[in-house]
Amino acid sequence: MKNIEVQKRKGVAEGTEFYLRPGQIQRKDLPLKGFLTTFEMKLDEPKMDKDIIKEINKQGDRQNWNSNVKAQMTDWRMSEKPGFNKLKKYIFEMASKISIEGMNRKIDPFITDMWGIKYKSEQISTQHDHWPAVWSCVYYVNAPKDAPGLFFPEMGDQGGERQLEQGLLIMFPGHTKHAVRPKKFKGYRYAVSANIHDYNSYK
Repeated sequence: MKNIEVQKRKGVAEGTEFYLRPGQIQRKDLPLKGFLTTFEMKLDEPKMDKDIIKEINKQGDRQNWNSNVKAQMTDWRMSEKPGFNKLKKYIFEMASKISIEGMNRKIDPFITDMWGIKYKSEQISTQHDHWPAVWSCVYYVNAPKDAPGLFFPEMGDQGGERQLEQGLLIMFPGHTKHAVRPKKFKGYRYAVSANIHDYNSYK
């Protein structure tokens, strides 16, 4: 352990040891003592929802469970498909507004990936994030009784799941870890996810 400085920092991470070298990058998973910021918008667009469900059903499973989604999943590039193209406009509007009002930063949003999912009972999405996206989002197309919502593991088992509400659009920073946990329910749960980047970052 030669030339490694051990520092103890007070506050949330009190008692946690940091082993630092010049130029060294270390990951430190600290206990979350605060809150997780997400943004929500409720939509009432039955025609859009119907078109999205139709497109998801038409696509079938294009990923063969090779992504984090262990359920039926469409292509990654769905933003110009019926229903998806209308939802994209809401996503752009929301991302622009929360960037200015919530983060004091103006962005020029564009979507790199947008996909649809059809869950059956007990199907899941494993824990993941969408870094380096500025924002990620999930749209609850429908809300079957007892079906699981989006789960944020950093908030703990009791407070980390956002209950399903039909027409709910949830947006959160792209680095936020999230998942869908197994749960028994009847029927199918449809959802749309997307990643939003900022054109200004590529200039």
